[in-house]
Amino acid sequence: MPFSEVTFHGRWLLEPSAARASAPATSFSFAFEGRSLAVELEGEAQFRIEIDGVETGELRTRERNLYVVAQNLEAGLHQASIVKKTETELGCISLFRIQPEPVPRSPSEPNSRSRLEFIGDSYTVGFGNMARDPITGTAFTTTDATRSYGALTAQKLGADFQINAYSGRGLVQNYMGIAPRWNIPRLYEYALGGEAMLGNSPPWDFSRFSPDVVCLFIGINDWQGECCHPNPQLFDTAYADFLNILRTHYESPQFVLLSTDIYPQNCLSERVESVCAREISKGNRDVRHLYLETPRNAGLDFHPHFACHEQMAKALFQEIQSFSRKKIVL
Repeated sequence: MPFSEVTFHGRWLLEPSAARASAPATSFSFAFEGRSLAVELEGEAQFRIEIDGVETGELRTRERNLYVVAQNLEAGLHQASIVKKTETELGCISLFRIQPEPVPRSPSEPNSRSRLEFIGDSYTVGFGNMARDPITGTAFTTTDATRSYGALTAQKLGADFQINAYSGRGLVQNYMGIAPRWNIPRLYEYALGGEAMLGNSPPWDFSRFSPDVVCLFIGINDWQGECCHPNPQLFDTAYADFLNILRTHYESPQFVLLSTDIYPQNCLSERVESVCAREISKGNRDVRHLYLETPRNAGLDFHPHFACHEQMAKALFQEIQSFSRKKIVL
């Protein structure tokens, strides 16, 4: 189906037959006329459904099917938004059609909203943030990227955003040495992170989204686990190299380098502060370091839970507001 009347947020690969995505918190929105709504989707994921600005339910998908997402609506025009809550680490989800087909929206003014990008690992995905305790549930059933610190920060700022995050991945090395060639900087270059390792993803077109602020929460998996950890100088150099790559992709964003306490090698904040100081000494005034508290992680596998994500979002919102040209008051 043609997707000209659909608005996509996040990294989507738009093909003639389908729109595909792997990243968490990707979404698509549109207007339609009718009393019911169905979408043809394929791929294992969970979605949040919003009709006319109200959250009306959730949708779980797997095999290709026409899934009913709304019924018994009042006749007339409606606005729908379908938001992907989960990360697709391997593969992607595919949108084939919407029934009834989307209709043209009313003309709108040019989008002047700020744009944020969040790059990271499972902390940025929102892995297990809705779990009731660290040992109950699965990543699929307890992860809600729409309630991660990144999505919450963007909501506070009224900003458009992308979350490009990859659970278990690090800057130099991944958690416990998994998939050693596929770290965050490499996966980041692809439109579909979950298809990249399978050889099924083209590079991402960076002209499609140019953020004003890029938040990097990377390095946790480099220093966690019981395997060997990277040389500090190697880590610092890789971080600086990644920043330079991002500068080639985007036009003068502000970078917020995030850190927190980790186990067993609690040196991430020290390393990020070192990277930040070195960048400033080289004349790069586009970086700043923000330490985030993540005490008593009660999410799945001892990841930050929802309340912790709310606190991280509050701190990051205040940091961005402090330097943003557009002061936004709650």
